[in-house]
Amino acid sequence: MKEANQQKATAGCTESANQESRIKNQEPAPCSLTPPSILLVTGGAGYIGSQFIRDIVTDPRFTNTTIRIYDSLQRQHLCGLMDLPSHGCYEFIEGDILDRFNLGRAMQGVSTVIHMAAIVSTPLSFDHPEWTEQVNHWGTASVVDCALNAGVSRLIYVSSSSVYGPGGPFKETANCHPIGPYAISKRKGEVEVLEAHKRGLNPTIIRLGTTFGNAPAMRFDAIANRLAFLVGVGRPMVIHGSGQQIRPLIHVHDASAVLRFCLTDPQTEGEIINAAILTPTANTIADTLHRLVPTATVLYTDQDILTEISFDIDSSKLLAMGFVPQFDLEKGLAQMLVRWSGFRAVPTNGTLLEE
Repeated sequence: MKEANQQKATAGCTESANQESRIKNQEPAPCSLTPPSILLVTGGAGYIGSQFIRDIVTDPRFTNTTIRIYDSLQRQHLCGLMDLPSHGCYEFIEGDILDRFNLGRAMQGVSTVIHMAAIVSTPLSFDHPEWTEQVNHWGTASVVDCALNAGVSRLIYVSSSSVYGPGGPFKETANCHPIGPYAISKRKGEVEVLEAHKRGLNPTIIRLGTTFGNAPAMRFDAIANRLAFLVGVGRPMVIHGSGQQIRPLIHVHDASAVLRFCLTDPQTEGEIINAAILTPTANTIADTLHRLVPTATVLYTDQDILTEISFDIDSSKLLAMGFVPQFDLEKGLAQMLVRWSGFRAVPTNGTLLEE
């Protein structure tokens, strides 16, 4: 049975998304959706999750919503759960999404799930392929099955723009040709979610661009945050190739806002939605940082040829639905740089290294 399911999911990686993008029910939708009384957030201590669980309790539409966080804490992002707004109502369950017994317990009384838990990496990373497949594909299958068994009505799955593969800009109706374990596993997770729609689950799939910007639990493996860190501590920015490769980005605060938008706007039910507000090149990111810190420098290298590939998506569908982003590239990078304001570059003459 597992082999048959795996073949089904693999086949779905290259099929057309035309029918998938129209999985919405044809019944008239209400003007706005009723906020859930208990919202389960898998991966709630992670980069996006740690921002989302703070933002949602300050949103007056969710005043009476309990935020139940389910996270394995594998990345030790305990800071993501610290100093939460005192007026929020939170619950925390430590657990792995592959643990169906524990996950099923976390689903009790839940009407809506936001599924963010994943092994996250850059699109072209080939690290830990087996574990990435287990968590991102079969872990999502576990979330889907537990949600159906618990009577959950709504699932918002945070997928990735990398499922399209290189090229673009891609709209939601484009074929998916993912490359690398991360993108392939996220696409397989999408297939599991789409199949669950046939079994009564109401899904929304968000294909997020790479997130950047300040959050309680940070990541620095993707290009925008990584370059900002290097500039902040006075080191040269390192760019692979010519720097003309495109990277779809969304600020982490805007990513959080997209999730809240999907929780309340009936247009998003049963939809696949691209969410990458910015599509800069690596050079554009570097130039923006240089404007903010004129002493910043750039080193170009060809050591990793794969990182020179471009990824681009079209998020006009999300904007047409009425979503209004709040962060541009410069604003998001500038806020990060403030956190390293005490650093200066090490002099090249080595005087600071003398005993």
